[in-house]
Amino acid sequence: MRTAVVLAGGKGSRLNYVEKALLKLRGKPILNHIVETLSECVDEIIVVARDEEQQMKLHLAGVKVVRDEVQGFGPVAGICSGLEASSFEYSFVAACDMPFIKADVVDLLFRKAVGYDVAIPYPLEPLHAVYRRETTIRAAKAAIRRRKGAIMYVVDQLQANYVPKEEIRAIDPELCTFININDFEDVELLNKRTICD
Repeated sequence: MRTAVVLAGGKGSRLNYVEKALLKLRGKPILNHIVETLSECVDEIIVVARDEEQQMKLHLAGVKVVRDEVQGFGPVAGICSGLEASSFEYSFVAACDMPFIKADVVDLLFRKAVGYDVAIPYPLEPLHAVYRRETTIRAAKAAIRRRKGAIMYVVDQLQANYVPKEEIRAIDPELCTFININDFEDVELLNKRTICD
């Protein structure tokens, strides 16, 4: 059984503080694209919001929305809150700005995570990886206690299986699964192009 945790708590500073997860791409919010794909390959989906206000905005049928228990620690706090809400040993963790996540890639990472604390694409994509629940929560809480907000501080505490992107390319030739949206120009470009259809 598998969980997916989608981190939506960013403030969207490069997007005039618009909720990135709710930006429309090809007719629907980015978050909807992600949830539709993940529902093909996991048993539960958890979205992590930064606070109660954002939590209310991100309501989606069939999706559990939780919020960061600790403020000011970005993805580290989000991963911790998401994994604490998860029901299963392994969770795929992704940022909310990756609209073209591929179910086959997620499935590969789950298989690669068995026996490890994290299966992470290399070159590193810590917000597109599968994490083991207990060990990652422990590492994230230690990072928060030590005032370390960098996600790689957590990853460095874990037994990792690094999955080369060339191996992922075999099932996702254009590596669409890693495309992320940073600003309005990215949205405009991706709306115009047929990449990753």
